Amino acid sequence: MLDSIYKIMATGMRFWFLFLAILIVILLIAVSRKEYRERKAVLGEIGQYIGYLEIVGGLPEAQGTRIGIASENTIGSGRGADIVIRHPSVQRVHAMIYMKDRALILSPLTKGVTQINGRRANNAYEVHTGDVITFGDVSAKVFIRPELERIV
Repeated sequence: MLDSIYKIMATGMRFWFLFLAILIVILLIAVSRKEYRERKAVLGEIGQYIGYLEIVGGLPEAQGTRIGIASENTIGSGRGADIVIRHPSVQRVHAMIYMKDRALILSPLTKGVTQINGRRANNAYEVHTGDVITFGDVSAKVFIRPELERIV
């Protein structure tokens, strides 16, 4: 009896590295599959956006934050806005940014301060990559995917 237990343990000890290698390979495959699914989901989500706004001023804690732009967005401080900017100078529904004929259009919706490159925007204006839009005291730089931006 003791002899058979010894043989089983000796066989197990002889091949412990093989069992360990198989376990490591199984874990690597599981982690790789999970990461692949997550990346695929993120890339699919990124593909939905036509560009992004990057906060460049007015909110030090959000400096550098990138916010995806869909084909039609409302921007404001209220919960109903698609792009929420929590700042006292930003109105609940401050502006709208949308695609029209391969052009990104910014349209102010309230009397709150909306500027494009330092100039007040009272009507709908076309914006381009590199433009700085200011909503109240918060500034954001516009980036549009190159294949979607209309050549001026």
